[in-house]
Amino acid sequence: MGAYIIRRIGQAIIVLIGISIIAFLLLYAVPADPARIIAGPHATPDVVNQIRINLGLNLPIWEQYLKYMGNLLHGNLGTSYIFHTSVMSQISSRMGPTAELALGCWIMELIIGIPLGIYTARHANKVRDVVISALALIGISLPVYWLGLLLLFAFGFKIQIFPLGGTGGIYYLILPSITYGITGAAYYMRLLKSTMLDVMNQDYVRTARAKGASERRVIYRHVLRNALIPVITFAGIDIGTLLAGVVLIEETFNWNGMGMLAYQAIGNQDIPVIMGTVLLLAVFVVLFNLIVDIVYGFVDPRIRYD
Repeated sequence: MGAYIIRRIGQAIIVLIGISIIAFLLLYAVPADPARIIAGPHATPDVVNQIRINLGLNLPIWEQYLKYMGNLLHGNLGTSYIFHTSVMSQISSRMGPTAELALGCWIMELIIGIPLGIYTARHANKVRDVVISALALIGISLPVYWLGLLLLFAFGFKIQIFPLGGTGGIYYLILPSITYGITGAAYYMRLLKSTMLDVMNQDYVRTARAKGASERRVIYRHVLRNALIPVITFAGIDIGTLLAGVVLIEETFNWNGMGMLAYQAIGNQDIPVIMGTVLLLAVFVVLFNLIVDIVYGFVDPRIRYD
């Protein structure tokens, strides 16, 4: 396991370097000029050129990248072009709200999706399964921002049970979590259902039933444990992505987190902030992929790392 973890960390570093190169090249391929945006539409060419020199934007792109990576190795993500503050401080101030929102959405997905997946697998091809599967398909198809606005109108404006957006405690968290939970739970339900149906046809499941094991024991002891591996994979990637900023949810509910920061940075062509959020997303996805691989060995003892 130790050698495997070291090998995966090395692979993760290579992946992150590759992502940083691609993101850097794409950002500088955009025709917009950050120096012009900072200076304003009425600034003279001399002022714009001076800003470009001060920011190092006049250097060759490879030199700008090496300079950026050198600063990154020292924990410096640069300075925001627009707010003139450290990118690290901006990200740090938004991480707490985003982690709170991501965790709430993730838990809601699991609370809704996993029980429905077990239920539909146990009642496959029956009327109730068809109805729930149809509703799940609708849930997958619903745009999260549309559903969020609909729930805000119904439960924030008409009935006035929940606030109309904002960042706060659990009271502000419920509605965005339900919104994301409804759309995201459908993936967990369909994935778990299909995996459980495959596992139910295995010989060891038929043997357990032949030995007189109760249906409840067969489902939860033999079927569910082995069917959870694809779900764990998806859940690990899902929480990693959520932590990096659920942009649409944060924008819909005016949640002041990483997603909102990235959205504002893209609109302002604030390249250091965009790079910081992109790299953070990559770190979370790679980290949770590694965690998922390690958890595999505990969920299924048959898995070994050679």
